[in-house]
Amino acid sequence: MLKYAICQISGKQYQVFPNKILEVDFLGEEIKNIEVNVLLLCEDGKIKLGKPFLKEKLNLKVLDHKKGEKIRIAKFHAKANFRRLKGFRPKYTNILWDVKKIY
Repeated sequence: MLKYAICQISGKQYQVFPNKILEVDFLGEEIKNIEVNVLLLCEDGKIKLGKPFLKEKLNLKVLDHKKGEKIRIAKFHAKANFRRLKGFRPKYTNILWDVKKIY
């Protein structure tokens, strides 16, 4: 059966599958493993729902960090000859739910 969990990582909710890489917002350079709260856990067709969290916690392994696509921000004022361009590249962290380390 399909096994997955919905967990809260840095204030956002993500659907996490075992042995699949998930891209989340940047967590920090020094972090190697994170322990997250679980909202919903589906194993063998049985669903456990927390109020708001379950007692179980997931251990997620941090794989690497990367930068996303560049976002360009343009400011423009008509008739004033004012133009500004700014760029921004968000940082992301790739994490993995290793099935061997479930709780």
